[in-house]
Amino acid sequence: MKVVSFINYKGGVGKSTTAYHIGCALALDQGMNILLVDVDPQTNLTFLCATPERWEDFKKKNGTLESLYRAYLDNKPFDIKNIVWQEPIEKAGMKVVKGLNLIPSDVELLGIDLDLQTKTSPSNDLSSVADHYVKQRTILRDKLNFIRDEYDYILIDCPPNLYLVTQNALAASDCYVVTALPDHLSTIGLSILEKRVRKLNKDLKNAAEIASRDVSTPELGGIIFVRVRLGGTAIINVHDRKMREVSGIYTNKTFDNYTTEGIGYSEAAENALPVFLLGGSNPKRVAYQYREIANEFIRRIPS
Repeated sequence: MKVVSFINYKGGVGKSTTAYHIGCALALDQGMNILLVDVDPQTNLTFLCATPERWEDFKKKNGTLESLYRAYLDNKPFDIKNIVWQEPIEKAGMKVVKGLNLIPSDVELLGIDLDLQTKTSPSNDLSSVADHYVKQRTILRDKLNFIRDEYDYILIDCPPNLYLVTQNALAASDCYVVTALPDHLSTIGLSILEKRVRKLNKDLKNAAEIASRDVSTPELGGIIFVRVRLGGTAIINVHDRKMREVSGIYTNKTFDNYTTEGIGYSEAAENALPVFLLGGSNPKRVAYQYREIANEFIRRIPS
């Protein structure tokens, strides 16, 4: 069983779409049990799985990821199973992606980070401060531990930052995957992101050692390129050059498979369905690409 975070400093680089379609492919084609966790307050992954109206109804009855953190801040017990949305993807009222569940996000997560930062250690001695540091970053991990054995993969969609909620996602993960466009702006942050995650890992391990706590930290599991342009134009040559450049720097970390530019994604998003369940040439082309990515994903990061 593996927990994998999808992350990039830059927004709009296919994190949500990639996590969603890998999860759907593993459930539909491999018969795996998958849990998607939406950590991004933009709720893009949530709305790929369900309409805003259905999300509102679920939120009123069960809560969202924000409820988990709010319970921690209020020092109240919390059962994570309450916010696990069982097989949320539907078509004409029928569940169509069996085995895939979701912990939905909430725009209220925007305020959670600030609230977490203002919750200080109850004591100033080194051990207490270190223990508080670890607790602040293992809230999600500790709750996921209650249900992780029910799944083959837990896939976490992170926002384009490394705030406390994102640090919680990383601390809960075995590895992280970076999605990127093959252009200068998208790829320039790869080394910065890796160095920053490495620093966060080091700080967490140091605090855990002082506090006598057990933690694990994620390593880079891979880089997936999205919306690659093929052909003979200048911009396409840039894409090809950037992909080869990154592959040379991150040896054996860059996925061989990638997605190309197309409109199949937007058609899927409008219908709150994965491309695998849509007709038409564009969704079918994208579906083939994501199936290949999903197959490579389980080879690189076996459960």
